[in-house]
Amino acid sequence: MRQPGEDRRSVADVFANVYAEWIELLAGRGAERMLLDGEPVVPADDLRQARELALLFCKSEEAIDSFLAHCDFVARDLLMPYGDVVIVLSTALCIKRTLDGAEIEKIISHFEAHKSFAAERRRRADRRKCELAAERFRADRDHRHAATLSQSAPDRMQ
Repeated sequence: MRQPGEDRRSVADVFANVYAEWIELLAGRGAERMLLDGEPVVPADDLRQARELALLFCKSEEAIDSFLAHCDFVARDLLMPYGDVVIVLSTALCIKRTLDGAEIEKIISHFEAHKSFAAERRRRADRRKCELAAERFRADRDHRHAATLSQSAPDRMQ
């Protein structure tokens, strides 16, 4: 790292990459917290790696602990909107016991496609309901209009 006051732009991409790595290392624990009751088992190797990386930027144990706590929260916040995907991946992991990156990508891709198809089916069903309601409305209006005309027809003949 640069010394205080020195330009840090040249190492900003290194910090960004390491920051992303920290979050990835702690994302598994974040996912477990979403799915399981209680505190998950400590991921010893992931925490060891995260602590080693933190030594690149943090000067004290307190700073390391604080920064890793921050990364824990960031990982969970990033995962929360994708809870359904986390559940699907967790189920696949329980079945297969191990997944590589390509398998994870494939599972997520298929899940998102099924989710899109389901949303489209709901949208089409809602549209069909609206169309049927409009047809009933028109039929009711035409029926009332015809009834009004038939009631006024005898009046015209007199």
